[in-house]
Amino acid sequence: MAITCRGRIVTGQALAGTMALLVTLMCSQQSLAGGDDHRVLRLLLDKGIITQQEYDQAVTEEQGAKAEEEQRVKQATAITKNGLQVKLGGFAEIDFISDSTRSFEEIIGNRPVLRSNTLGGSNNLFQTSPRNSRITLDVRAPERDGIKSRFYGSIDFLGNEPAIGSPGVSNLTLRTSPDARIFQMYFLVESPAVDVKIGQDWSRFGFMSEYSRGQVSVAATPANMFNRWIQASVSKRLRVTDTLSLTPVFSVERPPQPDANLPSFVAGVQVAYHGLLAPYTGSSTGDISLKPLSLQISGVGRRLEANAGGSTSPSGTQPNLSGQTYVPGWGLSSSLFIPVLPSRDGELGHTAHVVMEGVTGAGISDMFNGLSWGVCNPVCGSSTSNSGFGGTAFGQTNIDAGLAAVSSQTGKFEAIRSTSMMVHATYYLPDQGKTWIGGGYGTIYSSNAGEMTCTVTAAFCGGSIRTAQSIYIRDSTYYAYVFHDFTQEIRAALMTNWVRTTYGDGANAENHRIQVSFFWRF
Repeated sequence: MAITCRGRIVTGQALAGTMALLVTLMCSQQSLAGGDDHRVLRLLLDKGIITQQEYDQAVTEEQGAKAEEEQRVKQATAITKNGLQVKLGGFAEIDFISDSTRSFEEIIGNRPVLRSNTLGGSNNLFQTSPRNSRITLDVRAPERDGIKSRFYGSIDFLGNEPAIGSPGVSNLTLRTSPDARIFQMYFLVESPAVDVKIGQDWSRFGFMSEYSRGQVSVAATPANMFNRWIQASVSKRLRVTDTLSLTPVFSVERPPQPDANLPSFVAGVQVAYHGLLAPYTGSSTGDISLKPLSLQISGVGRRLEANAGGSTSPSGTQPNLSGQTYVPGWGLSSSLFIPVLPSRDGELGHTAHVVMEGVTGAGISDMFNGLSWGVCNPVCGSSTSNSGFGGTAFGQTNIDAGLAAVSSQTGKFEAIRSTSMMVHATYYLPDQGKTWIGGGYGTIYSSNAGEMTCTVTAAFCGGSIRTAQSIYIRDSTYYAYVFHDFTQEIRAALMTNWVRTTYGDGANAENHRIQVSFFWRF
């Protein structure tokens, strides 16, 4: 009996040891299939047995295979119906926000900090909100005749956000009964020759969203382009070499004003070097993915118009209602993504990147979330008789705020100029990319917004007038944050952020925000 029991113990120990050995070998094999292959390649490179180009090609091919495998795993979790792969996703976001003024709701964007001599500018605000939560639907069709197609839609709950202190809107109603809105909704068709996207998505100007800061703040903070709208675009990533790609894009997008008779036109190109990669998280809830060294240059052209019928005569004769005056809107953008601590062998930890972006143009304020320069559009010029826009008795230009207005200095209809720059850095700690920290600076400035003063009080401007005290000419921000993923689903983040607004009369106003956010991603 003792011999039998001892035999069972020895057998059990042997089985346990064998299983442990198998697990060790499996793990070792996975390691050999991944990072160790790169170490061998690096050794061959160091010995001069293979060239740098051959090394880069081998690494790129393995990373491509890894990305395809990850995509296959993701697709395996989708529901298949009638050949379509349907995947439901999104995230729940709960924000706790403390501001030193009452200038903002969740979204800072490019809105001004209220002046310190106002009630809102001299008191702080604490708010909580779930409104930036989102639900997404991703539907992919099987490849048919070499063509792949996809539908993507998402909604959040930030629709028609009222201003701070709006009458008749209680804080409870705002937080617990938000308006759902379309965040994105488009379909994408990929063919061997060209890719076509039609629907509501990020503007292709600036390759928007591909060079975002990924902050904790809801939407963007000053000087980072961030907006989505209807478009029809064509693009194609072209392989120049094994590690170099070129992506041209052309897009027809929404017009800049309600009374427009032409859309906006965008063209650009992105160059990427896939031999140098770093992790990138483009939004507070985005997945971490490896992004190559890249540069984009793009431009936008559009036309703004206003009625130019002339001033109203003393007898009350109406001006020429059909007469229009036009001014061009244009913009140039350049962005750069630099892996300053690139990923080695696909690792996420101990890596870092820098994003830089510069934009200049006129009539492009809608490319920046919330940017108006304090310029709404009652029609007035240098006087009521020679402005050419009907003086005080002839309505408005019907242009979205901040795009164009009549200059009080020249009496001419002008596009409002905007110039921005931002620099941002992110470092992923050596914990397999579960923790990352970042910070940066951004500023946006207008050289002629301060000229758009107007003494006409108009209901459509909120009953206000445009003065050097209400128009702002610069918005700047600097910030720092930390993110941590507890699991694939659970994420938390902390951010501190300063925003400074400079008004037309030279006065400055500043807001300090501290935000803690919790996310459950699915």
